[in-house]
Amino acid sequence: MSRFLSPWYWLGRACRFPGREREAVQQALKMALAAVLAWLLSRLVIPSPQSFIAPYAAVFLMTTTVYRSVTNAVQQTSALLLGLAVAYFAAHLIPQPAVALAVAVFVGMLLGQWHSFGESGIWVGVTALLMISYGTAGNLLYLAERMGESLLGAAIGLAVNTVILPPVHLRHTREAVTALAGEVRDLLHSMADDLTDDWDADTASRWLRHARRLDSTVARADEAVSWGRESVRFNIRWLVRRHRWHTPLPSSFESPLSVLKEVSEQVKRIAEALVTASQHDDLDPDFIAGYAQLLDELADAVACLDQSEDRLGELPRHLDHVSARHRELARWVRLDRETTVARQAEDAALLAVARSTRVLESAAPR
Repeated sequence: MSRFLSPWYWLGRACRFPGREREAVQQALKMALAAVLAWLLSRLVIPSPQSFIAPYAAVFLMTTTVYRSVTNAVQQTSALLLGLAVAYFAAHLIPQPAVALAVAVFVGMLLGQWHSFGESGIWVGVTALLMISYGTAGNLLYLAERMGESLLGAAIGLAVNTVILPPVHLRHTREAVTALAGEVRDLLHSMADDLTDDWDADTASRWLRHARRLDSTVARADEAVSWGRESVRFNIRWLVRRHRWHTPLPSSFESPLSVLKEVSEQVKRIAEALVTASQHDDLDPDFIAGYAQLLDELADAVACLDQSEDRLGELPRHLDHVSARHRELARWVRLDRETTVARQAEDAALLAVARSTRVLESAAPR
């Protein structure tokens, strides 16, 4: 077995370094604690030889955000209670167990389709199925005990996840935005380097493929920002951290992300324009040399949005360099009155940089 797949290596990383491994271990320990507490308390408060619903409900609610634990608690508990009610009425109204089972599952699955139940809707029908199959659906006292167990388990799971190291996912948000900035920067530098050497249509097509792959990085960053925003809702740990260490708000990552999303779109336009230009022989080598420098300067401006470094204050200076270089190349293009496909491609490439500059200016400190 590779050491990277070894559980001891994985646990060792969780102990030494903060990150996904440590968060996974913390959540697993919290699940174990919630299950034991729910099992013990349910046997103490609701004497039953089969106290499985309480620990199940407690573990099921140990999600990766406090907000989702709250919403899941409402959805899961509602689904279980409705499933018990469906089983009770089916058992009392239909004397044939097989028919009662069919009706209960059918009605339960239909009711579970209500959007307010979310992914927990299936448990309406499943709970009704289990109660009728066990032959306990007609026992009102037994059903009341199961209702009490589900409420107790949900309360314990929610309490454990809220009070004991409630997860905060702002680190993943910062890493995702930084990764996107790094990919855009590296692609622009790569394009600039290639433009100064011998490049052709195959090289330009490779740039375009890389630019289109930015979409997956953008999607991951979007998801991470959304996850980070959700992770601080109802989160006591984050409220304490925010006031003690002035932790940035999740919304502080949304502005750089929106800027990088637009810049990544313009990088695709740049690559498309260069693919078109590469298919013609009348390219101006002086323009290409100047455009390579322009892309390098644009890459330096994008690097200022890297969340791992405090370089945002340098952004205006880099944007001034980009604007100056852009004006110089724009004048160069206007001097050539002949309209060709290559000239149109150069115009499109300059327009994409101008749009990138404009959106980057919105991220510059005032």
